[in-house]
Amino acid sequence: MSKGKLDDSHAVELEPGLFWLGFADYEAGFSNNPYLLLDDDQAILFDPGPGHPVFRDMIIQKIQEIAAPSIIRYIVVHHQDPDLCGLIPYLEDFLHPEVCIIAHPRTGLFLPYYGMRKPILPVGDGDSLRLKSGRILEFHHTPYVHFAGSMVSFLPERGILFSSDIFGVFDREWSLYATKDYPRLAREFLEHYVCSKDALIYAYKKFKSLDIRKILPQHGGVIEKDIERFLEVLREAEPGVLIRELENKPNEGQLRLLLESASAWTREWMGSRIEFSDLTKLKAFVLERGPATVSLLFDLLTREAARIGVANPLTLGQIHEWERPEGAAANPLVDNYRKRLLSAQYSILHGTESNADMLIQRRFNALKARLAILFVDIRGFTKWSSDRSPDEVIGMLNKEEGSIIRAINASGGRVNKSMGDGILAYFTESRLPECLFACLKIQREIKMAGLLPSGVGVDLGEVIMGDIGEELRVDFTIIGNAVNQASRFCDCAAGGQIVLGRDFFDALPEQTREALASMPDFEEITVRRKPQDPERQALRFRAAAD
Repeated sequence: MSKGKLDDSHAVELEPGLFWLGFADYEAGFSNNPYLLLDDDQAILFDPGPGHPVFRDMIIQKIQEIAAPSIIRYIVVHHQDPDLCGLIPYLEDFLHPEVCIIAHPRTGLFLPYYGMRKPILPVGDGDSLRLKSGRILEFHHTPYVHFAGSMVSFLPERGILFSSDIFGVFDREWSLYATKDYPRLAREFLEHYVCSKDALIYAYKKFKSLDIRKILPQHGGVIEKDIERFLEVLREAEPGVLIRELENKPNEGQLRLLLESASAWTREWMGSRIEFSDLTKLKAFVLERGPATVSLLFDLLTREAARIGVANPLTLGQIHEWERPEGAAANPLVDNYRKRLLSAQYSILHGTESNADMLIQRRFNALKARLAILFVDIRGFTKWSSDRSPDEVIGMLNKEEGSIIRAINASGGRVNKSMGDGILAYFTESRLPECLFACLKIQREIKMAGLLPSGVGVDLGEVIMGDIGEELRVDFTIIGNAVNQASRFCDCAAGGQIVLGRDFFDALPEQTREALASMPDFEEITVRRKPQDPERQALRFRAAAD
């Protein structure tokens, strides 16, 4: 991050129990603001963000700074745009097993098409949710701002409005809290993304009836001051600007003026000294920077075109050649956050940030990392399932694997593969105590729920994480001796037992090792994976029942 810019790699507490979990792409002027509200021992997540594994890992990491993701009981979706709710299918398995999605019925109609599996609670205008603490969360329908099913949420006790895209802005000089320029930028946003003045006036009247003391938009900054000034933006805005612009096509002289403005913007924004002879060539240059930068160029031209009373020339009448498609690369934003995640989580080959850039350019062909590898295998599953119905077998498997996965996720691990009656997961080297806790939690939960017994094996070592198959994967395929050895340790664990490789055990804090030595049936063992392999030392014990 540049000097003076917020480090968005961590959650930020806005006030007691209320957290910002977002991120900011300063280059594109785009920010995304999921929020987490704690309520006793449960939590509500608002508009979690874009649908990509990179953002899943980033937001899970931030949630874990606050509490276990499994305490999140509700997800509020204010409308169906992918930048608000596309992440939900990637998050569901990390959250409360009975997590429920709250949305307006018109929004709920589209959510299953993202692949969500959890139930959707439809809420109408004026509906409310009584939280576990007894506090109330209200829902207010704001139709056509900017979708038929758009709504906002309001905490009357604290005067907090979760306003979704209303009062959102795009700003390269983004800050967590709204600046003096935000009313103007919020108005521009509404004029370009809303068509009806009636819709804005309806929202204005709705908000005037609420005692609003803080506004949390999905894009832009938190609004704590001049609330009335921002409400007036809803009355002042003249929506539908794109329709008005399309009615007036620019002439040659006006095109030259627009080219001059766009060229000046490109030189300032992108540090380029290239001169462009027409807007089409300028657009081709900007395409290389990705769709976010293209969008900003379009917005600039739209504003300049509106100033002289004509349409944006890049929005109409262009001919695109079949053999030479000019598409913007879709990956710069995601790659930026991949780099941050890899640098923070895996220490990138024990090297520098340039290593992260290299990996991104190579599309993650391979990455070395030192990880704790955890195997879980259900004992006797094949025999147990042989005389049971398919529904009973799948039901048991889903219940047991769900319990195992939740224990791993809640402890900060990542599930890499589900292999029928087994699970492969990994923890970063900085989370070895959490890995051990997950092992103990798995055995405890299995016993308490009366599920089939499982063996657990863990080893620590350097592995290669390969981006094999689907390009967008972040749950890499993991290969290496530590993976093989963890699997062998798991084979040596009977139901209810845990086997830890000596390297893993020795890396634990001394007090933890002493506590483990007091566990039932604690013993040192030697393991040989193949007859010709050297023996490996390990520690085996039975997890104590509560």
